[in-house]
Amino acid sequence: MLESMQRKQELESALNQYLHQAKEHPILDSLDLVKTGDYAYVFGMSAFDDAENEDLVYFLVPIEAEIKLLNRIDCVFNSQVSPRTVRNSLSRTIQEIGVFPLSTDEQVQLFNEEVFKRLNFHFERQYDAIVPLYQIECSVEFPLANSVLHPGGERSETTQIAKDDTSKLHDTDRKQIENCSYLKFRVTGDNDSRLKQVEEETQQALQVLRYLYPWFEKDDKPYNSSHAVSTWKQSARTILYQRVLPNKLPTLWDSRIPEGIFQPLNDEFLSDVKKYLLLEELNFHFRNRDRNPVSQRFCRAFKYYEIASLLSDADVALANFTICVDILLPSGNAKELTKYLISLIENGDLYEGKMTLDEQLSDPDKTGWPERVRLTVSDYKAFYIIRDKVVHGNTMSDIVSDMQVKKSRQIAKNAIRAYAKLSWAFNWQSDKEAKNWFKHPCKPSK
Repeated sequence: MLESMQRKQELESALNQYLHQAKEHPILDSLDLVKTGDYAYVFGMSAFDDAENEDLVYFLVPIEAEIKLLNRIDCVFNSQVSPRTVRNSLSRTIQEIGVFPLSTDEQVQLFNEEVFKRLNFHFERQYDAIVPLYQIECSVEFPLANSVLHPGGERSETTQIAKDDTSKLHDTDRKQIENCSYLKFRVTGDNDSRLKQVEEETQQALQVLRYLYPWFEKDDKPYNSSHAVSTWKQSARTILYQRVLPNKLPTLWDSRIPEGIFQPLNDEFLSDVKKYLLLEELNFHFRNRDRNPVSQRFCRAFKYYEIASLLSDADVALANFTICVDILLPSGNAKELTKYLISLIENGDLYEGKMTLDEQLSDPDKTGWPERVRLTVSDYKAFYIIRDKVVHGNTMSDIVSDMQVKKSRQIAKNAIRAYAKLSWAFNWQSDKEAKNWFKHPCKPSK
């Protein structure tokens, strides 16, 4: 209740400052002033009588006042109310009151309460977003970032919605989502803010999926079939929302999907990525990115890994894989960063991919773990130099090989995994704690 009262008070303060700057202008003058971009309509195209001249007028405010109001409301309602909803609420409320300027305290109070009621309605409503994903064969509920990937099939939510004659979907949209796997996650706010959340959460879920899915060689080129996964059409029509009632917990579903284009996401795959790729730790950072600077840093590095994975230019891909690693490490030169990276992977105690062995030994397979890590990561110094040249505008495409890109991808992937493991195990809450660990690196206790 206290939070609601604080939001209401903040909104009233913002509205009072805003409305005091509203001035009436003849309709034709208003159109010209708004076209310049220096002014904005207070109540949209709602016109009012000018008592003195008996003409219709619009109320305008300087554009700076409009921007300030929208920014304050965005903060008050945690970016869950879009500018369009704010403007519609002001316009509809003044239409109901029927007069402006507000000449009595009762009118001011009524206006503020009605606007708050409309905006708070969107702020408090919760929905489960259901986002169809195509070309995925999934037989198990699979957590990805803040979302859960659900199987399709006859008993799935998407199939039930597609068969529901009362739904507003077009027939072509029904066919698209029937038997389709789908992401499900909680969203809040008005239509515009929900769609923005859907786009963000979906892309993060796909980032995690593409990180988890194994790479193959296809026509002598690295290939990851998860990159073929698509979401919805070029419209928002097949994104569905289910209203969440107070105190209602998310519903779990169980069903199957027809064959997809790549290896199914099943219990065995889920178990493997939890054990070897630390899926739980990855998802933890995505869910805490707004509260923990370490998680925020992790997600930023993860995004560069995703960007690099989608690039076809070898030199730019390698540079972005290297930047991904840079973000996870304390600042330093190429030699220092390589040392930090060795400590990170060595103490992470896991490595996915082929490691370099000491061929000078009579039995190279007996190469100790620290030496394996050192030899495997030794190319990072050269990768960092290439990265430095690329970000300063040099073209290195003729110099960087596919094998180097593959190795830089492996190093980045394992750096991500090691950072996720160690930050989870040591409960890093700040960048300072992470940097202190690099000064005295150690393995977490069993």
